[in-house]
Amino acid sequence: MRYLKQEEKETSRALWEAAFPEDSRSFDDYYFSEKLKDNRILVKEESGEIISMAHLNPYRVQVRGREYGLFYIVGVATKEECRHRGHMRDILTALLQDMRRERLPFTFLMPAAEAIYLPFGFRFIYDQAHWGWNMETAGEDSRLRRETYSAAQILADPRLIREIARWQQRFLEQRFEVLAVRDEAYIRRLMAELASENGSVSLLYRQEEGETAIAAMESAWGLEKTEQRFLYGDETVTEEIKPKTPAIMARITHLEEFAASISLREDAPVEQMQVILTAFDRLIPENDGNFLWILDKNSSTMEKLPDGWAFRAGEPAYRVYRLALSVEELAQWLFGYRMPAEEMPQWFQWIRPLEGVCLDEVV
Repeated sequence: MRYLKQEEKETSRALWEAAFPEDSRSFDDYYFSEKLKDNRILVKEESGEIISMAHLNPYRVQVRGREYGLFYIVGVATKEECRHRGHMRDILTALLQDMRRERLPFTFLMPAAEAIYLPFGFRFIYDQAHWGWNMETAGEDSRLRRETYSAAQILADPRLIREIARWQQRFLEQRFEVLAVRDEAYIRRLMAELASENGSVSLLYRQEEGETAIAAMESAWGLEKTEQRFLYGDETVTEEIKPKTPAIMARITHLEEFAASISLREDAPVEQMQVILTAFDRLIPENDGNFLWILDKNSSTMEKLPDGWAFRAGEPAYRVYRLALSVEELAQWLFGYRMPAEEMPQWFQWIRPLEGVCLDEVV
């Protein structure tokens, strides 16, 4: 099992095309010319042939003001005649342990089927909203003006790329604490991806007090069937048109690093608290065991306690809170997605999870 060298990455295309025949030729051409520039591909081989793989695509992810270089796992595939032999388990276990060694707080993916990734500690942490135009306002407001550009046109216009990047970053970080950073490099790559399937972007401008500014933007793409890729805009011009659907699963890979983005709530009745956290992780031994978790109203630190740790005589055990959760429960709770199933003590409410996740990247 190894990571492919840069000059070898193209050899993964045969397995990609066999595993994902629904992808268009133009999209695959885009993916293998663009994404392979900076991704990692972990493979298992037999007789020099790739039989199983996972692609790790890097994203700059903002987590409550901190920024991490994280991996979006895609292209998880095993050659058909080699399936059900544990190859995918070996691949996923190895890459999770590698991320732990690199102190990456978490990784994420969009599952083909939820059940595939449950045994590896992945859980849903983001539901995709489905947006449409609020025609009562967007259709009748005379201050609004729409301009539509092909993705190829935007790629050729640095001014538009800059304008879209600035607006998306500002719009999303005002609403979400976890998001992929929208810089110009992100938008250029997004436009190249959209262009692979005749994508376009519509910008909705609003004129107020003599100034014109973007109020919303929508993207669509598709060769045979056109589908919405995104729609961002405030509630004056957009509305949810159907219930959210689970979209992205995440997996904590370095518990101590992840804890840095968690804090006490501003209205917590204490300025600092200490928790003995017993965490359960079947795949990453370093995440499994007892941790001293110290939280204040800005952040928190977590330190693993040695095996066999116990309070020494005379230590103020009554001032330390106790908590026992799996890494899966911790992820869903601390991403603000779902509370643990069992009833939690009252002080549990003093801890502030992340508020708002937007990981709407698509492969």
